Amino acid sequence: MQKVDQDGTGQRPLPRNLDVTLLELFDCIGRTRNLSAAGAQLGMSQPAVSRALGRLRTMYGDQLFIRQPRGVAPTPLAESLAAPMAAALEALRATFRRPGFDPTHEDRVFRVAMSDVGERLFLPHLMKHLAREAPRVSIDAITSQVQLQDGLGSGHIDLAVGFFGPLSKQLHQRRLFRERFVYVARSNHPSLGGRLPREQLRDIGHVVGGPEGMEHAAAVQKVLAGPRVRARVALRVHSFLCIAPVVAATDLIGVIPSNLATVVAGHIPLQVLDPPVQFPGFDITMTWHQRHHGDAASIWLRNTFLELFKSGVNVRD
Repeated sequence: MQKVDQDGTGQRPLPRNLDVTLLELFDCIGRTRNLSAAGAQLGMSQPAVSRALGRLRTMYGDQLFIRQPRGVAPTPLAESLAAPMAAALEALRATFRRPGFDPTHEDRVFRVAMSDVGERLFLPHLMKHLAREAPRVSIDAITSQVQLQDGLGSGHIDLAVGFFGPLSKQLHQRRLFRERFVYVARSNHPSLGGRLPREQLRDIGHVVGGPEGMEHAAAVQKVLAGPRVRARVALRVHSFLCIAPVVAATDLIGVIPSNLATVVAGHIPLQVLDPPVQFPGFDITMTWHQRHHGDAASIWLRNTFLELFKSGVNVRD
C-alpha cells in the first residue's frame, strides 16, 4: 500500500526550506562543474555557495558533487536529477514570461459589448481592419444592455465600447472620443437652408430617440422639453438609427450623435445642422475588467480600437 504523507496526496511534500536559488545553484554547478564559476554566474560569494551546497546535500541526503583536482564531479544521484531539475527551472521561469498575442496567426474570438449605434459606427471599420491585419480574429458583438459588470468580470465580455454611466472600481475605462449631438433633416427640406434658427424648433416636428434610461438620450429630451425650446415631438423611437430614415422621408427633424450623422449622411440625402441650443456632450469609452488589464490579447484589442477610433469615426477609411 502506498504511504500517504501528511498532505494526503501520497506524494512527498517539498522541503519547507526549499529556495529556488538552491535549485539554480544545483543546475549551474552541474553545467559548469565548478563551484567558483557557478557562484560567479549567480552572483554568490564562495562562502554562500558552500552553505547553499550544504543545504542541498542535507535535503537530498547525498554529496551530489564531489571535489576533483579541477572542479567537481556529480554523483549518480546528481546526474539523475540534472534533467528534471533543468525542466523544473524552465517551467518556473515560464510562469514569469507574459504570454504574447500574435494577431496575424492566432485564432481568437473577442466578445465586444456595444449598442446598435456602436455596431453601425465601429464594426464596418473594425472588420475591414481585421481582414487586413488579423484575419484569424473574430468579433462576437453583444448588446450593451446586458449586465456589464457581471459580463466583464466573468470573462463573457472582453470589452465594452460606448457611453456608460458610473461603473465599479474593478473596471477600467479609457476615452476614445468626445461626442456631441447635431440635427439632421432631409436635404431639400422646405423650411431649412443649411441652418436651423432656434425659433423654428417650436414649429418643426421632431423625432426623438435613444434607448430608454440612457442618460444622454434623456438629456436631449429634457432640453427639447424645456421652456426655452418647447419643441413639438411628433415621433418617439427607441433607437437613434431610426431617426435618419424617418427625417429623410418627411419634413421632420431629429437629433442624433454627430458621428452617426456623418456616417448616414453619406448614404441618405440629409443635411447635418448645428443645434441652435446647447445639448450636453458625452464620452465614448472603452471599458474592461481589472482581471484582463494585463492580458496581451486584451491590450491588443484596446489598442486597435484606440488606433481606429481615437478621433471618432472616419467615413473615408
